[in-house]
Amino acid sequence: MERVRWTVALGAAFDEPAFDAALAGFRRMYNVAPQRVLCAPDVLSRFAALTGRSPDDALRRELRFAGVPVVSAILAPGTLVFEGEVDENRMGDW
Repeated sequence: MERVRWTVALGAAFDEPAFDAALAGFRRMYNVAPQRVLCAPDVLSRFAALTGRSPDDALRRELRFAGVPVVSAILAPGTLVFEGEVDENRMGDW
């Protein structure tokens, strides 16, 4: 399996459809669901607000989107990174 990362710059004022579109982009690119989503602190706070959760939930690593953990990371403001694993033998076969 090969570890893959896909970086998206959403900015700090994104809405839920924009986050969903970013997730769909990863799935289209790699044909797998991500294993986790790393978020800049401002993105994580915005995500918590959009999902009606407390920012404290984000700090306790309790946020998920479509079953995928959404966690804080040291990233540029407005940035998120999708991480996952792809079978090297199948890459490019879709």
